[in-house]
Amino acid sequence: MIMILSGTKDGREIVSILLDKGYPLIVTTATAYGGTLIEKNDLCSIISKKLNREEMERLIIEKKVEVLIDATHPYAVEVSKNAMDACENTKTIYFRFQRENVDLDQYKNLIKYAFTYEEGVEILKKIDGNILLTTGSKTLDIFAKDLKKERLFPRVLPVSKVIKSCEQLGIKPSNIIAMQGPFSIEMNMEMIKKYKIDVMVSKESGDIGGIIQKLEAAKRMEIPVILIKRPNIVYKNIFENMKLLIEKVSEIYG
Repeated sequence: MIMILSGTKDGREIVSILLDKGYPLIVTTATAYGGTLIEKNDLCSIISKKLNREEMERLIIEKKVEVLIDATHPYAVEVSKNAMDACENTKTIYFRFQRENVDLDQYKNLIKYAFTYEEGVEILKKIDGNILLTTGSKTLDIFAKDLKKERLFPRVLPVSKVIKSCEQLGIKPSNIIAMQGPFSIEMNMEMIKKYKIDVMVSKESGDIGGIIQKLEAAKRMEIPVILIKRPNIVYKNIFENMKLLIEKVSEIYG
């Protein structure tokens, strides 16, 4: 059995490739919405909830998992740490997949880096105008706590639970941009124009997260971007090439 911690487009692609090879899978996603994006297949069991280390260990033992592939978002630090610990405790093979960082040197004059969301808020306090938040709903409370609500224009998934959480934080419905990506350069530019955006906030999420499309749009619209740096976590067995990861899994799993 192969267990995949998904949560990214890459994770879903890995699931699809391994299913085509006929491998039985257990796929976990942090949310029910994430589960709906996984390919439906008789060989694939989907668990849509955030698992702690103990739950991961039980699942690994009960389902006789031989290989765990961590394809979660690079900011899902707790999940990755739990997965590495669970694999170590159960003597299970752990692989981490993530695409290498994109070279953003051409945008260096545009970017203001922050190592934490809180540091990003402090930078935003010194910049006037509307803020396009493309960092998701999970950290929206950090921005809503210390910044004027009318300045915030969060771009979030069009899910009722997510929209409700935005409203509970005091974000007006007219400020909530509920849309599912990916977003092109032109789409990002249109949002900047429509909502009169003066600064954008993004994660250093790599090409799969549409960072180039965001930065290029910001460059053309002449607005700065606050970029939240990736968490500093030491992964085991990192693969940045999906083909090599699949080949390695095939060698082990047969």
